[in-house]
Amino acid sequence: MKKADVKPFKEMLLVLRARLRGDVSTLADAALSSSGGGRDGSSAVPSHMADMGSDTFEQDNTILLMNNEGETLVQIEGALERIENGVYGSCMECSGKIPKMRLKAIPYTPYCVKCAGELENSQF
Repeated sequence: MKKADVKPFKEMLLVLRARLRGDVSTLADAALSSSGGGRDGSSAVPSHMADMGSDTFEQDNTILLMNNEGETLVQIEGALERIENGVYGSCMECSGKIPKMRLKAIPYTPYCVKCAGELENSQF
């Protein structure tokens, strides 16, 4: 892919990376604060078993979101590295060209649709 063609994708990836870094930081703060004391100095420990279950569910969900966004950040870093190496837009599996429509939808994808489907099916 030509440098001029790659530029909008690089900009998109940099914006996405900055947003996700902020999201992960916010989620980490939320997960940590849910285990601390209340704002008014009272204890954050729920007084009812159902409240404890809800709090645990929310904390687990926050941690899961952090993990998912962390994985996406790793993929974005990989895409930025592929741009620097001049191989962005080429499938890492078959070396074929990844269509621009796919890159617009998932700018950090390292695989064409066919290879992504095959890799996903092989995991099951």
